[in-house]
Amino acid sequence: MTRLEMDNARFVAKRLHGIPQIYKTVLKQRYDRFSHHSEANLDLIQTTKAISKILGHSSIRMTSVNIKSPNFKQKSKHHARQCANMVIRHHSNGLKHTYFAISRYINCHQIKPCPLTDTILNHLENDCLTDEEYSKVMGVIKRGCDPLWWKPKLRRLHNRQVETISRLLNQISRHRSIYASDITVESIKNQWLNSREQLENTLATNELDYSVSLAELSDLNVSNPKIRKAELMVRIRGFEDYATKHGYSAVFLTMTTPSKYHRCFAKSGAENPKWQGAIPLDGQDYLNRTFQRIRASLNRDKITPFGFRVAEPHHDGTPHWHLLLFVEAEQQQQLVETFQEYCLQEEGDEQGAKERRFKVEYIDPNKGSATGYIAKYVAKGIDGEGIDHDLYGTESVTAATRIRVWASCWGIRQFQQIGGVGVTPWRELRRLSKITDESLEWVEEIRQAADDSDWGHYTELMGGVFCKRDDQLIRPLYEHKKQKPLNHTFDDNCRNAYEDSRDAVAQPTLSSIGVPIPISENAKCHQGLNTNGISGNPGKFQDANAEINAGIDSDRSEVLPKQSCNSVHDNAESSTYKLNRYGDELIVQLKGIVALGFEIVTRVHEWTLSYSQTNGKIELNRSNLEFCQ
Repeated sequence: MTRLEMDNARFVAKRLHGIPQIYKTVLKQRYDRFSHHSEANLDLIQTTKAISKILGHSSIRMTSVNIKSPNFKQKSKHHARQCANMVIRHHSNGLKHTYFAISRYINCHQIKPCPLTDTILNHLENDCLTDEEYSKVMGVIKRGCDPLWWKPKLRRLHNRQVETISRLLNQISRHRSIYASDITVESIKNQWLNSREQLENTLATNELDYSVSLAELSDLNVSNPKIRKAELMVRIRGFEDYATKHGYSAVFLTMTTPSKYHRCFAKSGAENPKWQGAIPLDGQDYLNRTFQRIRASLNRDKITPFGFRVAEPHHDGTPHWHLLLFVEAEQQQQLVETFQEYCLQEEGDEQGAKERRFKVEYIDPNKGSATGYIAKYVAKGIDGEGIDHDLYGTESVTAATRIRVWASCWGIRQFQQIGGVGVTPWRELRRLSKITDESLEWVEEIRQAADDSDWGHYTELMGGVFCKRDDQLIRPLYEHKKQKPLNHTFDDNCRNAYEDSRDAVAQPTLSSIGVPIPISENAKCHQGLNTNGISGNPGKFQDANAEINAGIDSDRSEVLPKQSCNSVHDNAESSTYKLNRYGDELIVQLKGIVALGFEIVTRVHEWTLSYSQTNGKIELNRSNLEFCQ
């Protein structure tokens, strides 16, 4: 081996340090494709820099890539503790500096903090926040100090980083790992198994001492793939029946993205030279933007289609849409032309754009059902039953699993209703038994249509497919969740912490903002309390440092009942309503339906959750599952 070859070998080993073997093999194969070492080295440098950028690190040096699921619980505690320490360091500078320090820290780890409106940010800058705006700002700070807020976001970020790296190395295609990488498929399937185990071990007990596992409750709603699929097909078929009755025409449309969003070619699996680093979310954003423009143009032309949209991936994970739309026969051609115009606006002159970017199929009811055009896409995106293989020859159940993993990883909504009446009243009506009150006969007729799974008749009775949500005869009934009376002690000055912070004499203390903070020498404190009052009776308070280390976060909604997003703090009864754990929003729950002002409660029970461990013991949990049958 020559000196040059030895130097290249050391260089390659150094650049590949910290990269998993599965990626090392790909990079070495990529390296060997080049005829000159200089070209191969430059490509390796660019690729490793891109991987570092995906991981949120400096592009100058390469860092390790962990494809296995790390200890998210430990990492979330670390980030929460770092944010808590920031609150300690910045509290003397005021709320504004604390907020921006926490926001910068969250953004630096590729996670977006809870957004605030421009009005709130301006008021924060000018030190003139209202109580409601103050609770919003505090909500961002409290989330940063909460390990439970960090954990799911870190897991989602990790999955997307792995997928992005696999996409960068061209490992997601029909020739390697179709729709999603094998790493992410195994990771998310394990998450599903863990979630299922958690549901099976969690019992819900109502006030009648009836207990049932959450897994059993989950199997009774649309969380169950079979029920989800059946409901979708009923609604699609109902739209078709409604359209047939009223003389609407059906059209099946397919929208896809420009070439620059696709990583590789379908036939050969070779890298697409036009790809510019786009991920599936970029493709989904493009489709959303295009559809928004199409919808705006159709509204201007007074064309109002209704139907369903299905999002699914190409072999490399790039999304495309299928739309089954019903429209008046005389408006059908104009609708198709509008879609075609906007689908070809971006790079519409590239090769193959007119043939592949937008496709249309006019549905002839004499030849087949409109529902049949979309049925296979519904099945392929849920359980794969009823079809043998997908377009690329993958077994249907395997393809369905990988498509669900793809949608879960990237947070892409697979199915969406376009137009029509709401499905929530439909589901709530199906929970009811027969209504015998003569004054509510019209409600019983709608309930019967829902109970008979007749979506077309239900739509007609609710006001028609074009009836606005506020004008529909039956609407969901939501209420603010009420909290149980608590016997807790805290310093009333915590509610005026923001006003006190404006006073030059009384500087804000850390505990006055209501977040658990690690304090040196094991000082005892409780959220919402001023540290000036701790020395009087320290034995009453919990160790905040221990709370963070253990990942425990008390219920802030019980401590700060005045802070809400709906200005409930001005109401004398504000203490009866429950806030979320961050004290910036009221908890709203579905209770039933409203039929022209008449409230019908469909969720009458209050459930208390308890966790059944493997040793058979029952561990009580403070969570409640309100109004669930």
